[in-house]
Amino acid sequence: MDWFGGLKVLSLETRRGAEMATLIENYGGVATTAPSMREDRQDISERLSDFAARVRVAPERQILVCMTGIGTRLFFQDLQKYAPDVYAQLQDIQLVSRGTKPTQALKALGFVPVTAARPHTYREVQDTLQSMNLGGQHVTILEYGESTPAPLLAALVEEGAAVYPVSVYRCLPPQDPGPLQAAVRGVIANEYQVLLLSSGTQAVHFLSCARELGVETELRRALRGMVIASIGPACSEALGELRLTFDLEANPHKMGILVRAAAERAAGLLERKRSVAV
Repeated sequence: MDWFGGLKVLSLETRRGAEMATLIENYGGVATTAPSMREDRQDISERLSDFAARVRVAPERQILVCMTGIGTRLFFQDLQKYAPDVYAQLQDIQLVSRGTKPTQALKALGFVPVTAARPHTYREVQDTLQSMNLGGQHVTILEYGESTPAPLLAALVEEGAAVYPVSVYRCLPPQDPGPLQAAVRGVIANEYQVLLLSSGTQAVHFLSCARELGVETELRRALRGMVIASIGPACSEALGELRLTFDLEANPHKMGILVRAAAERAAGLLERKRSVAV
């Protein structure tokens, strides 16, 4: 198989950008990575103190929801440092994990969570929580770079829970916008044929960058002629909210699968798009 066959592939990956570029090249693509975000650590000292106080008073009424691997590790590290007595009580608290990464982080620390079903969006987390008796419970949510979805908050409150979101870190635009701006201009100039997205936030920041440059309409038009590949349902849902159409979704929802699926199908999808355009 020719895989990408020399197609020019754009990725907006930040933390694993080098790994993404290598995967693209291994599948015959010409890779460009433009970092689209930075993870900004938040001051959670007050939220940490409040959580510790709730656990000390009524550990049996606590549910801790872990939406992200990195956020889970950071929160647990701080808790162990500043409230070791509460950290020791976590074995007796109901832990809920959104998906693979937070589950791995928890198991590495010796905890066994209840993991939400695939495809691991907030809706599956909501289903998992609603299967429990939430009346009078305190649900602490370790957020994954963005605010907890409003429908999830509303559903938990309706079930009688008190909800405490904790923003461990925030996904902000990159400090150096140059590479992302260059990627926007490159897409508009038809320099790329494939766009790989491993989170919805990447697309949000990409469009915001174009808006700041005054070329959002041009970017949207150019994207319609590209193959856009999403890493999974959460990313795909975000694209829908942004009114961006994606052409394929990785399953399982992993970076390597995303690249392989795009490499397998990109040429055929491009040909189909071009024939329709004609």
